[in-house]
Amino acid sequence: EFPRDCTITPSSWRGRVVGMADSHDALDAIERIGTHAQKVEEYKKLATKLLSEGNMQGLKTFVCRLAEDAPSRGEAVPTMISRQVLQDFVGEIFTSTLPQALRRELGQLALQKLKARLSSFEEPFSIVSEKMADILQEDEDWAGAASILSHIPLTSSQRNISDDYKAKMYVRIAMLYLEAEDEVAAETFVGRSHALVGKSDFTNLEVKYQHQACRARIYDAKRKFLDAARHYYDLSQVGKAAVIACMGEEAAAQMANIDQVIESQNLEALSKAGVCAILAPAGPERSRLLAMLCKDERSNKLPMFPMLKKIYLERVIRVPEIEQFQKLLKPHQMAMTSDGLTVLQKAMIEHNLFAAAHMYNNITFEELGFFLHLSADRAESIARGMLLENRISGSIDQIEGMIYFSSADSSQRVKQWDSYIAGACMAVNDITQYIATNHPQYLMPAES
Repeated sequence: EFPRDCTITPSSWRGRVVGMADSHDALDAIERIGTHAQKVEEYKKLATKLLSEGNMQGLKTFVCRLAEDAPSRGEAVPTMISRQVLQDFVGEIFTSTLPQALRRELGQLALQKLKARLSSFEEPFSIVSEKMADILQEDEDWAGAASILSHIPLTSSQRNISDDYKAKMYVRIAMLYLEAEDEVAAETFVGRSHALVGKSDFTNLEVKYQHQACRARIYDAKRKFLDAARHYYDLSQVGKAAVIACMGEEAAAQMANIDQVIESQNLEALSKAGVCAILAPAGPERSRLLAMLCKDERSNKLPMFPMLKKIYLERVIRVPEIEQFQKLLKPHQMAMTSDGLTVLQKAMIEHNLFAAAHMYNNITFEELGFFLHLSADRAESIARGMLLENRISGSIDQIEGMIYFSSADSSQRVKQWDSYIAGACMAVNDITQYIATNHPQYLMPAES
């Protein structure tokens, strides 16, 4: 053992430090080395030796001595040296031959010690956090993994962090919280990533796609089905070029059935869009969304397409059809609402009332209740809500117990259709004029 008061020279210490049995003695010996570079080299050799031996007690001592500001034994290692050593060491922990349980135990200790001096060890702390999140994710501890990643300092001014890395972390945390069914926390991190993903110079298509998927799932979970359906429909239109850009050309080249995989994923997103569109509040906005879905040729392959088309055509939906559609729903899509109806029941009652508004000029409360399988008071209440939200047009006469539906919707649609035809004719006229001016040789002479 080296005397405490001696100055260690390269000839006296080389090869002896790593051979010491006690890690405390080894660390004490390294502290007495004179030069910075030699200290760093010997710390790294000691770390490699302890990892190869699986010496957990020695590894814990090593972490505590380098990370603590005032270790229980010996002097504190200068931050300039400990930061450099720990940055390499924490990565080696998770690539070593240590069993998973020991790596997890050592990682938790490293997180605890590094977090206490986070301003000095941001980079090592971030590395350990990501590796520990990987382990917890494998164990399906989604909330635990998200919590660890959420403590990574992404807004610090002490290191240069790219927007790409920030957005990637925010989206990953959001996805983990969604797996843990914590939509509130997920929405917070999706909001943080939105400002980064929306930048014109942000080109990471994989993160953009995951961000869009998170937003769709959050809208779905919060029962904002109209917004969810729009986002799911956008996801259903992801092309092959975007998928290859996300996966990488080499990984995509190894997939023989990449076209089938893309088609399957797009159909799954389209199916979710169809479900959310059916559950969305009845009204003009949903009608426009349904028109878009029904005109998509891929929708014919969806299991709910017959019901989707009936709703688009504003036909009344019967109980057997509702029961069949219910089998496609997830638990949160069948939850009970504040008015005592399930999400599906409320959506179907509102749709049938929306259909009735285009079938009748007027109807009594009792007849509307019979039509909707509700009491007269309940039917009036739902109709009143839809009228106030401008989802149907009309008026209520409570003295006579009548609801009068306005035909303004139909006339408005005719006017809108006329404007579309006029716009198409004007566009054709502009194209013809352009050809006549720039390419007269393609015009046929008019017959006299």
